[in-house]
Amino acid sequence: MTGPVHHLVVGPNEHGVVRCARELASATASPVISGLEHLASDTALHVHFTDRLFGRNATEAADAFAALAERHRAPITVTVHDVPQASDGHSFEARKDCYRRVIDCAAIVVVSSMHERLLLEDILDRRHDVRVIPLPIGRAAERTADGVAPQKVVGVLGFVYPGKGHEEVLGAMTSLDADVDVLSIGSASPGHESMIDELGSAAEQLGRSFTSTGFVPDAELDEILRSVAIPVAFHRHVSASGSINSWIAAGRRPLVPRGRYVEEMETNSPGALWIHDNSIEGLAAAMAEALRHPDMTWQQHDVVAYPTLEQAAVLYRALFDEQRAKAAKELPDGRWVVPGNRWDLAPSVDRNPRVSVVIPYFRQQRQLEFVLTALTLQSYPATLLQVIVADDGSPDAPDVDTFLPALDITVVRQEDRGFRAAAARNLGASVADGEILCFLDADTVPEPEYIAESVRLTGAVPDALTVGRRRHADLTGWTAEDVAGWFGGGSHGPPELSEPGWLRDGYSRSRDLLDADRRSYRFVISAVMSCSRELFSDIGGFDETFVGYGGEDWDFAHRAYDAGAVLAHLPAAVAWHDGPEWAERTGGDRERKNLEALMLSSRITDPAARTHGLVYAVPETIVMVDATGHSSASLLSTVGSILRQHDCAVWIDGPDAASLREQWGDVDPRIRSGRPGDTGRSHIVVHVRGLVLFGEHSLRRMLAIGADRMTVDVGGSGVVECRSSRSRARAARWADALGRDPLDVAEDLFGHMHRTAVEFGISTGEHQPDLSW
Repeated sequence: MTGPVHHLVVGPNEHGVVRCARELASATASPVISGLEHLASDTALHVHFTDRLFGRNATEAADAFAALAERHRAPITVTVHDVPQASDGHSFEARKDCYRRVIDCAAIVVVSSMHERLLLEDILDRRHDVRVIPLPIGRAAERTADGVAPQKVVGVLGFVYPGKGHEEVLGAMTSLDADVDVLSIGSASPGHESMIDELGSAAEQLGRSFTSTGFVPDAELDEILRSVAIPVAFHRHVSASGSINSWIAAGRRPLVPRGRYVEEMETNSPGALWIHDNSIEGLAAAMAEALRHPDMTWQQHDVVAYPTLEQAAVLYRALFDEQRAKAAKELPDGRWVVPGNRWDLAPSVDRNPRVSVVIPYFRQQRQLEFVLTALTLQSYPATLLQVIVADDGSPDAPDVDTFLPALDITVVRQEDRGFRAAAARNLGASVADGEILCFLDADTVPEPEYIAESVRLTGAVPDALTVGRRRHADLTGWTAEDVAGWFGGGSHGPPELSEPGWLRDGYSRSRDLLDADRRSYRFVISAVMSCSRELFSDIGGFDETFVGYGGEDWDFAHRAYDAGAVLAHLPAAVAWHDGPEWAERTGGDRERKNLEALMLSSRITDPAARTHGLVYAVPETIVMVDATGHSSASLLSTVGSILRQHDCAVWIDGPDAASLREQWGDVDPRIRSGRPGDTGRSHIVVHVRGLVLFGEHSLRRMLAIGADRMTVDVGGSGVVECRSSRSRARAARWADALGRDPLDVAEDLFGHMHRTAVEFGISTGEHQPDLSW
């Protein structure tokens, strides 16, 4: 999407959803429209939806939204309000169906509370991308010296309709003085106008008065909210409340019943609410207490309400930015740096770089001749090929003399100290002079287009790490001449064996790794792998401590991904392996696979590789905690909450970090002082500022989002920032060539997601938490 996001807002201006939508549109500099008549169908669109504004009933509202989505070509993001819940009674089923249909039309869905997201999870029949952006809270006006007005009234704010709490408030007032009356601030909801008279009659029977202000303009609202003695919000099934926020913005501390949403608000804005038991008796006791201690109904000076309008706008702007199309960046030499893993965005490049084909070898003379024969038949210019045979200590050196007239061949050798394919590949790469490295096993025979297909992407995208299609055939009894006849079209091919299903399925599910994630390293096999020589060098080549069959390619691909490599499967780059897959040849060989797993688990920070609770030298996550503003007790609470997570290490930084930690008396090796050096082997680095407490699985939930760059707002004073090694490494590699700051390059290539702490179970701590037991 390009251009500004337009906000579609329908309904009367006095409606809370409409007012909220217009405020957010203004804060995000988004044009507001009330219809699509003059809007281009490819324009970015955000909709604030409630069935009560889009139709006379839920079905009509869903029909209207679905028709809108069908006409509009660009993706639509939507904020859903008034999420259905069981307390809707007879209308619940119809509203569930309505919201399902609306959400199915949306690219991303926003709700105003985690409580609402959980309600949606109960009614949706499949997974959707649902974000939480709380309703904004205006900044509380400063309280004047005569802030508590003498009016002995209980104020209830919002539309009057069944379930809003007016009847319950009247019922709870039996223990209050008879001169305490009720003020309903707002008009009746359409269709419920008769409730005003009904509530008036009920109050009269109790010897009190019930007054309704009708609609109150914004300019007059604060004055009224500040004039009542007891601010109340007793909607017991609330899922997100603009009314509660309005009380807070007016400087009041409203009385609210305990519940999931209210507790969520308390997490976001500690101390902003007066929370009582969710019962008529609980409300009665709180109102009586409020009359005795009127100061408690006002916001204290140290309360920080979250989010402000600007904080909510930041979250929405980041959401809209996620939807904007990202583009590849051209390097001075004509190659391209692509965003994320989007190798499909790289334009074609008309260039034929020199290619070094590295072939690890051990006593495979006949099979090597098949490979070398196939390389003489490549469509790619032979003058641009360098072939390197890296002998892993064979008793006799490979004989390549027959092929020297047609190919530029170099043979390098290492002594026989066991199966050392990783070291052999590195040895071959060390004498390569090509821009592109193509790794082929000595028993894997490339089709004539193999090199050309491999270079098509690696020559255009220097970050590309590609894997070809390895097919399997039985070449028993074949000769090099048979291979030449097969690829030359003069004879039939060999008997084909089955391809590994796990590889085929992995490429299919990921659209040839276009949708690669941090576990896609498993689908990169070194037998048919290509990359630029500069990327190979930047990664550090293969890990030569791998001895024996398998594992070194997974380790290499994992490190490559965290170093910013772009993974791609090239189905047209076909090479034929002589014989079946290893598992079919050995029947599985659990002992060998276990040895491979043990080698990998200390190196690969994939949680699936680390399920035994061990501490490794390279943790999956590095968390850097800024000790500024902490007491020793609060810092311990923050760090302790982090270390309850799995596979992470903590670094404490700040001028007083060492002295604050000294009071703990610990010797925990997972905690260090200062700033870490090289963090590239860890998957992600998390920066924590403020009095932040992580829930039991907070880090895991954050990592599950899959964002390379994410900022999590923790109330009004804390922040958690996540930066993947992948995004930092790629940006650093190309910032100078692009003439840009690395941070800007990282933002362009990987975006920047903003989320709220409540989504991950993160909360605000106290400066002096209670550590006693």
